[in-house]
Amino acid sequence: MNNLKTYADFLKKFLNPQKPLRVVFDCSNGTTGPIIKQLITNSPRHGGASRQLTTFLINDKPDGNFPAHGPNPSKAGAMDQLKKEVLRQKADLGAIFDADGDRVFFVNNNGEFINPDAIARLLIWQLKPKKVVIDVRTGWLVKNLKSQISNFKIVESKVGHYFIKKLMKKINADFGAEQSGHCYFAFKNIGGEKAYFDSGIMAAIEIINAVSKLPYKLSNYVDLLPQYYRSPELNFKIKNPKQFIKKIESYYNSNLKTKNHLDGLTMEFENWWFNLRPSNTEPLVRLNIETIDKNYLNKMIKSLSSLIKKYKEEKSLGR
Repeated sequence: MNNLKTYADFLKKFLNPQKPLRVVFDCSNGTTGPIIKQLITNSPRHGGASRQLTTFLINDKPDGNFPAHGPNPSKAGAMDQLKKEVLRQKADLGAIFDADGDRVFFVNNNGEFINPDAIARLLIWQLKPKKVVIDVRTGWLVKNLKSQISNFKIVESKVGHYFIKKLMKKINADFGAEQSGHCYFAFKNIGGEKAYFDSGIMAAIEIINAVSKLPYKLSNYVDLLPQYYRSPELNFKIKNPKQFIKKIESYYNSNLKTKNHLDGLTMEFENWWFNLRPSNTEPLVRLNIETIDKNYLNKMIKSLSSLIKKYKEEKSLGR
């Protein structure tokens, strides 16, 4: 049995671009290269949906030495080649997968990185799910949709593959997304029950379908979205993360709108929110911040960094 062909044939059923598009795929010398090649060849829908696509593959040969760049596309510099290739080929979008293909990130037609929140929002528009699971790092671009779409429910989860899938099954969700580039899909299995899996390739397929329906370029879609500013995930080495998080919680109490302890500490205010959570494997706290103003983002990063430095000094003095 040719499992590669079987999987590619399954994926082809969902590929249905409505207009010609030029797409660059960076497979990161991981597992997605052979699948993408099968996917874009002789697609059966409408005489071959892949005929609507002009595709360019880079780093498509699996190689455990990862000669082009590291296997993690979120690392600094990993997307540089993709961005250049999108511009060189005058492509409509670019997609980059991690080594095992369960995560994907995108750049627009101008070679600019697209925040996963904007991607999740576009996939929600494309898939029209009724129940969506997101992690605690997901921002206002997605969270605010629950007040804009009727009969639509968003439920927050702890960060991680295990927690997302478990919650999706519990609430019978249709879609899930994480800031880490994971997108989760629900399909009925042979018994009629929903099965859940995360797939970078499936996310790329549905983004291609969505972009083909837009009346403008992908860069225009991003420009038309509400403008929020967020930090990358910032890591700080702390000996007692839980104690430190309690200290932060007591410090930021004025003008507080909501607060939860689902995964670390999430505090939301009028103009900004943050999540601070301890690592499960290292003496670290991981910080995500989003604001409505770029200058305010820098201000709050400095504020929290200053508190971290002060806390470390107190601990070194034994206070």
